[in-house]
Amino acid sequence: MTADTIGAIDILRVIAITSFAGGTSFLGIYISKRTNFSEDHVLALTAFGAGILISAAIFSMVIEAEKSIGIMATLFAFIGGAIVFTIADIIAEKKGGGAGILLGIGLDSIPESLAIGAAIASGPYLALSLLIGIQNVSEGIASYREMMTGKTAFSDNLKKAFAATGVISIIPVILGLVGVFYLTGMKEVIAYILALSAGGIFYMLHYDMIPKAHKERKWLPTFGAVLGFIIGFAIVRTVGG
Repeated sequence: MTADTIGAIDILRVIAITSFAGGTSFLGIYISKRTNFSEDHVLALTAFGAGILISAAIFSMVIEAEKSIGIMATLFAFIGGAIVFTIADIIAEKKGGGAGILLGIGLDSIPESLAIGAAIASGPYLALSLLIGIQNVSEGIASYREMMTGKTAFSDNLKKAFAATGVISIIPVILGLVGVFYLTGMKEVIAYILALSAGGIFYMLHYDMIPKAHKERKWLPTFGAVLGFIIGFAIVRTVGG
């Protein structure tokens, strides 16, 4: 796909794929609402999502970026992404309140959405979108439990939780369209975005998801992460990209 050959079918395909990637959080919320998961199961699902994201970051982002800009530029962009999202996360935590919580949830999806936008511009984006979509199911399950504790700005309000999730789910669609319209053919820029996004994802994983999943030393979350990584690797190698 090139900028000159983008048609209505291409745009609809991008919207459909990115809507899936962002919208599966709703499926996670629905499943969590209907199913009484134990704490161990939620931790295992969180670790599973972390394993999926590790595969996505390594095989669909870092390796792809290194092909275009080389190892040193990839490493610097990766580190830069981690620093950028660290600063953004600190700002979100200091802000506090409902806006801070919403900003924090949104920050989790931004590096993933940036990567989807860049992948769409470079061509092979289906595998990455599938991985993000699968991960968002587990994230929706865990997020629902957190939002419904009564200790957050959502105050057990399911409508508020769905509204917040809806806002966040739009991000991949917007960035996907930005990618297809403005980044197509810009291989080096795409590579930098992929590496930067991977750094942001690794920050998020090691600051939030992995510590949360392993807050108690149990084997189930560990094998959840292993399973997530294996499935992620298989999807990338099977689907491509």
